[in-house]
Amino acid sequence: ENLPDFGNPEVAARLKCSACRGSAIEIHAALQDLRSLRKKVKIKEHEYTETLDKVCEDRIPKYGLQLRSNMPTQKFSKDAAISRAQGNWAGRYIMNVCSELVTDFEEAVLEHQRMDVPEFMATLCRDEAKFCNEANLKDISLGDEETLGAPGSEKAEL
Repeated sequence: ENLPDFGNPEVAARLKCSACRGSAIEIHAALQDLRSLRKKVKIKEHEYTETLDKVCEDRIPKYGLQLRSNMPTQKFSKDAAISRAQGNWAGRYIMNVCSELVTDFEEAVLEHQRMDVPEFMATLCRDEAKFCNEANLKDISLGDEETLGAPGSEKAEL
């Protein structure tokens, strides 16, 4: 398998940002689903924690690195219509980024969960975790926002 060159700092930064963007989409959707389920009932802290813990286990395994001409790109995607390299290192990589977000930035996640998806993603991935710079955050080729629009998620316009 021809893997992206992690030794290249620019490639490594683009992969980390793409993994963060995908994770942020799923974290946002999971919290939105929880709020919809609970309606007006106050959500308890342990419910938030359980929801965040499940995001990386349940939602992130659908992601893989998009393939172009059978070569992995630097974009994580869950779009089933596009060939993706899944499992092995790609799966572990995005899973680790997701886990880092929910563990190290839980306070920020909960504080900003009602933002729209692009703002939430920017706040979490650029401002809080610092996994994205402005260029990588705006790079459409790294994002999976076009898969939004599924039930329980908002359509993101970047």
